[in-house]
Amino acid sequence: MTDLENFFPQISDNKPVRVFLPIRDMDDRLLIQCVFKKTETTHFKLLFKPGTLPENKIDMNTSCLINLDLGGKSVSLESKIIQIVNDQTLEMVAQKTISHEQMREYFRVDCTVPIVIKSLIPEGFGDPEDSWKIMGTTVDLSGSGLRASFKTAPPPNTQVRLELALPLAEMSVVSTLASPVRISQLTEKLWDAAYRFDHIEDEDRDKIIGCCLVAQRRLLRLKVQVKDS
Repeated sequence: MTDLENFFPQISDNKPVRVFLPIRDMDDRLLIQCVFKKTETTHFKLLFKPGTLPENKIDMNTSCLINLDLGGKSVSLESKIIQIVNDQTLEMVAQKTISHEQMREYFRVDCTVPIVIKSLIPEGFGDPEDSWKIMGTTVDLSGSGLRASFKTAPPPNTQVRLELALPLAEMSVVSTLASPVRISQLTEKLWDAAYRFDHIEDEDRDKIIGCCLVAQRRLLRLKVQVKDS
Protein backbone atom coordinates (compact mmCIF):
# COMPACT_ATOMS: atom_id res chain seq x y z
CA MET A 1 0.00 0.00 0.00
CA THR A 2 1.14 3.57 -0.65
CA ASP A 3 1.69 6.10 2.13
CA LEU A 4 -1.56 7.82 1.15
CA GLU A 5 -3.50 4.55 1.33
CA ASN A 6 -2.07 3.98 4.81
CA PHE A 7 -2.92 7.55 5.78
CA PHE A 8 -6.59 7.56 4.77
CA PRO A 9 -7.85 5.08 7.43
CA GLN A 10 -6.75 7.63 10.06
CA ILE A 11 -9.33 10.12 8.74
CA SER A 12 -12.79 9.73 10.21
CA ASP A 13 -15.68 9.90 7.76
CA ASN A 14 -17.79 13.08 7.67
CA LYS A 15 -14.97 15.00 9.30
CA PRO A 16 -15.11 18.83 9.29
CA VAL A 17 -12.03 20.23 7.52
CA ARG A 18 -10.75 23.53 6.08
CA VAL A 19 -9.83 23.85 2.41
CA PHE A 20 -7.93 26.51 0.46
CA LEU A 21 -9.77 26.71 -2.87
CA PRO A 22 -7.93 28.22 -5.88
CA ILE A 23 -9.98 30.89 -7.67
CA ARG A 24 -9.52 31.70 -11.36
CA ASP A 25 -7.61 34.91 -12.17
CA MET A 26 -6.91 35.56 -8.50
CA ASP A 27 -3.83 35.06 -6.32
CA ASP A 28 -5.91 34.73 -3.16
CA ARG A 29 -7.28 31.37 -2.11
CA LEU A 30 -10.75 31.04 -0.61
CA LEU A 31 -10.49 29.48 2.85
CA ILE A 32 -13.74 27.65 3.54
CA GLN A 33 -15.00 24.97 5.93
CA CYS A 34 -16.56 21.80 4.58
CA VAL A 35 -17.04 18.10 5.36
CA PHE A 36 -14.66 15.32 4.26
CA LYS A 37 -16.62 12.35 2.86
CA LYS A 38 -14.70 9.15 2.10
CA THR A 39 -15.40 7.22 -1.11
CA GLU A 40 -12.64 4.79 -2.16
CA THR A 41 -8.87 4.51 -1.57
CA THR A 42 -7.46 8.03 -2.00
CA HIS A 43 -10.63 9.49 -3.56
CA PHE A 44 -13.09 11.50 -1.50
CA LYS A 45 -15.69 14.23 -1.67
CA LEU A 46 -15.89 17.64 -0.04
CA LEU A 47 -19.40 18.67 0.99
CA PHE A 48 -20.27 22.36 1.39
CA LYS A 49 -23.15 24.30 2.88
CA PRO A 50 -25.62 25.61 0.28
CA GLY A 51 -24.52 28.90 -1.23
CA THR A 52 -20.89 28.76 -0.04
CA LEU A 53 -19.17 27.04 -3.00
CA PRO A 54 -18.29 29.42 -5.89
CA GLU A 55 -18.53 26.63 -8.47
CA ASN A 56 -18.19 28.93 -11.51
CA LYS A 57 -14.99 30.57 -10.22
CA ILE A 58 -12.91 27.56 -9.12
CA ASP A 59 -9.56 27.03 -10.85
CA MET A 60 -9.66 23.35 -11.81
CA ASN A 61 -6.02 23.34 -12.92
CA THR A 62 -4.57 24.20 -9.51
CA SER A 63 -4.38 21.82 -6.57
CA CYS A 64 -6.18 22.46 -3.27
CA LEU A 65 -4.78 22.31 0.22
CA ILE A 66 -6.94 20.69 2.91
CA ASN A 67 -6.10 21.07 6.60
CA LEU A 68 -7.05 18.22 8.93
CA ASP A 69 -6.71 17.75 12.67
CA LEU A 70 -5.81 14.14 13.44
CA GLY A 71 -5.77 13.53 17.16
CA GLY A 72 -4.38 16.98 17.88
CA LYS A 73 -1.81 16.74 15.08
CA SER A 74 -2.33 19.11 12.16
CA VAL A 75 -1.74 17.65 8.68
CA SER A 76 -2.28 19.18 5.24
CA LEU A 77 -3.48 17.15 2.27
CA GLU A 78 -2.65 18.40 -1.21
CA SER A 79 -5.41 17.27 -3.54
CA LYS A 80 -6.70 17.68 -7.10
CA ILE A 81 -10.27 18.50 -8.05
CA ILE A 82 -11.61 15.78 -10.36
CA GLN A 83 -14.96 17.42 -10.97
CA ILE A 84 -17.54 19.78 -9.54
CA VAL A 85 -20.44 17.42 -8.88
CA ASN A 86 -22.93 20.16 -8.01
CA ASP A 87 -23.11 23.46 -6.10
CA GLN A 88 -22.41 21.64 -2.82
CA THR A 89 -19.95 18.88 -3.76
CA LEU A 90 -16.43 18.52 -5.12
CA GLU A 91 -15.01 15.14 -6.14
CA MET A 92 -11.33 14.97 -5.15
CA VAL A 93 -8.24 12.77 -5.27
CA ALA A 94 -5.35 13.11 -2.82
CA GLN A 95 -1.83 13.72 -4.13
CA LYS A 96 0.37 13.98 -1.04
CA THR A 97 0.33 14.67 2.69
CA ILE A 98 2.34 17.45 4.31
CA SER A 99 3.02 17.44 8.05
CA HIS A 100 3.80 20.68 9.76
CA GLU A 101 7.32 19.37 10.33
CA GLN A 102 7.66 19.45 6.52
CA MET A 103 5.80 22.73 6.16
CA ARG A 104 8.91 24.87 6.70
CA GLU A 105 10.50 23.70 3.46
CA TYR A 106 7.39 22.93 1.43
CA PHE A 107 5.69 26.29 1.87
CA ARG A 108 8.69 28.53 2.47
CA VAL A 109 8.29 31.59 0.27
CA ASP A 110 9.98 34.95 -0.02
CA CYS A 111 7.70 37.29 1.85
CA THR A 112 8.48 40.68 3.39
CA VAL A 113 6.14 41.74 6.19
CA PRO A 114 6.65 43.63 9.49
CA ILE A 115 7.46 41.52 12.53
CA VAL A 116 7.80 42.18 16.26
CA ILE A 117 9.38 39.87 18.83
CA LYS A 118 8.59 40.54 22.47
CA SER A 119 9.55 39.31 25.91
CA LEU A 120 7.13 36.81 27.45
CA ILE A 121 7.12 39.00 30.57
CA PRO A 122 4.38 41.66 30.20
CA GLU A 123 5.27 45.31 30.62
CA GLY A 124 4.98 46.32 34.28
CA PHE A 125 6.02 42.91 35.61
CA GLY A 126 9.54 42.00 36.71
CA ASP A 127 12.50 44.32 36.20
CA PRO A 128 12.29 46.99 33.47
CA GLU A 129 14.96 45.25 31.39
CA ASP A 130 12.86 42.05 31.40
CA SER A 131 10.22 43.65 29.17
CA TRP A 132 11.49 44.41 25.67
CA LYS A 133 10.46 44.30 22.03
CA ILE A 134 12.43 44.29 18.77
CA MET A 135 11.08 45.31 15.37
CA GLY A 136 12.13 43.52 12.20
CA THR A 137 11.13 42.34 8.72
CA THR A 138 10.57 38.80 7.48
CA VAL A 139 12.81 37.39 4.75
CA ASP A 140 10.81 34.23 4.15
CA LEU A 141 7.73 32.70 5.72
CA SER A 142 6.07 29.31 6.14
CA GLY A 143 3.31 27.66 8.14
CA SER A 144 5.77 26.47 10.77
CA GLY A 145 8.37 29.21 11.02
CA LEU A 146 10.12 32.16 9.43
CA ARG A 147 13.39 33.96 8.85
CA ALA A 148 13.70 37.66 9.60
CA SER A 149 16.15 40.57 9.68
CA PHE A 150 16.63 42.77 12.74
CA LYS A 151 18.69 45.91 13.42
CA THR A 152 18.99 44.89 17.09
CA ALA A 153 20.34 41.54 18.25
CA PRO A 154 17.54 39.11 19.20
CA PRO A 155 18.20 37.28 22.48
CA PRO A 156 19.66 33.79 21.94
CA ASN A 157 18.05 30.62 23.35
CA THR A 158 14.96 32.58 24.39
CA GLN A 159 11.33 31.82 23.59
CA VAL A 160 9.53 34.96 22.43
CA ARG A 161 6.08 36.22 21.60
CA LEU A 162 6.21 36.81 17.86
CA GLU A 163 3.72 39.00 16.00
CA LEU A 164 3.54 39.62 12.26
CA ALA A 165 1.20 41.64 10.05
CA LEU A 166 -0.06 39.65 7.06
CA PRO A 167 -1.04 41.44 3.82
CA LEU A 168 -4.35 39.63 3.34
CA ALA A 169 -7.55 41.15 1.91
CA GLU A 170 -7.85 42.72 5.36
CA MET A 171 -4.63 43.35 7.29
CA SER A 172 -4.33 40.65 9.97
CA VAL A 173 -1.92 40.49 12.91
CA VAL A 174 -0.92 36.95 13.90
CA SER A 175 0.61 36.18 17.30
CA THR A 176 2.60 33.04 18.14
CA LEU A 177 5.07 31.68 20.66
CA ALA A 178 8.35 31.00 18.88
CA SER A 179 11.92 29.88 19.59
CA PRO A 180 15.09 30.78 17.67
CA VAL A 181 16.63 28.07 15.51
CA ARG A 182 19.69 30.16 14.69
CA ILE A 183 20.79 33.79 14.97
CA SER A 184 23.61 35.24 12.85
CA GLN A 185 25.15 38.70 12.85
CA LEU A 186 25.53 39.81 9.23
CA THR A 187 26.94 43.31 9.71
CA GLU A 188 27.60 45.67 12.59
CA LYS A 189 23.91 46.60 12.74
CA LEU A 190 22.08 43.72 11.05
CA TRP A 191 21.08 40.29 12.38
CA ASP A 192 19.45 37.37 10.59
CA ALA A 193 17.32 35.02 12.72
CA ALA A 194 15.26 31.91 12.01
CA TYR A 195 12.35 31.07 14.32
CA ARG A 196 10.10 28.04 14.61
CA PHE A 197 6.53 28.37 15.86
CA ASP A 198 6.12 26.57 19.19
CA HIS A 199 2.43 27.38 19.61
CA ILE A 200 0.02 28.90 17.10
CA GLU A 201 -3.75 28.80 16.78
CA ASP A 202 -5.11 26.82 13.81
CA GLU A 203 -6.87 29.91 12.45
CA ASP A 204 -3.62 31.90 12.56
CA ARG A 205 -1.65 29.10 10.88
CA ASP A 206 -4.31 29.02 8.16
CA LYS A 207 -3.80 32.75 7.60
CA ILE A 208 -0.05 32.29 7.24
CA ILE A 209 -0.44 29.34 4.85
CA GLY A 210 -2.95 31.35 2.83
CA CYS A 211 -0.46 34.21 2.61
CA CYS A 212 2.25 31.77 1.47
CA LEU A 213 -0.01 30.30 -1.22
CA VAL A 214 -0.74 33.79 -2.55
CA ALA A 215 2.99 34.60 -2.65
CA GLN A 216 3.75 31.29 -4.41
CA ARG A 217 1.18 31.98 -7.09
CA ARG A 218 2.53 35.49 -7.71
CA LEU A 219 6.07 34.15 -8.03
CA LEU A 220 4.89 31.46 -10.46
CA ARG A 221 3.13 34.08 -12.58
CA LEU A 222 6.29 36.21 -12.58
CA LYS A 223 8.39 33.24 -13.74
CA VAL A 224 5.95 32.59 -16.58
CA GLN A 225 5.99 36.26 -17.62
CA VAL A 226 9.80 36.37 -17.59
CA LYS A 227 10.01 33.13 -19.59
CA ASP A 228 7.49 34.36 -22.18
CA SER A 229 9.33 37.66 -22.58
